[in-house]
Amino acid sequence: MYTPDIILKKDGQPCISIPLSEVSFFNKNKQFDIITADVFQLGIGTLWAKQYYDIQNLGLPSKYHVQVGECLRFEYHFQENITYSIGFVTTVRGNDETKNWTKKTWDREFRIKKDTDGTVKLLLDLDAREDK
Repeated sequence: MYTPDIILKKDGQPCISIPLSEVSFFNKNKQFDIITADVFQLGIGTLWAKQYYDIQNLGLPSKYHVQVGECLRFEYHFQENITYSIGFVTTVRGNDETKNWTKKTWDREFRIKKDTDGTVKLLLDLDAREDK
């Protein structure tokens, strides 16, 4: 499992991205195919899931790709004070998706917490599950 970066955007929604540590100075423009993405809530189940590949032809490249630091497109409106688990699977763009050598599974928990004074903050990992 790999851990994506998550920050809050100005609109209060999370920006979930592949960390800069995934590229070096010499390949900083490397792109990643997004194969699948999902949003899960404990006790509820899967809230949203999307497959970005052609199940009939796994040799075709993914229809969706990003670079490190670019916000991934999660077509879900995240609400405050709910703990979510997000996940996605990537390969390095241009590689055959049926091969596993560049496939990575990303997963992280987070909660957007709104305090009584209106302050909004992002809680990650264990902090997302605790009542802070």
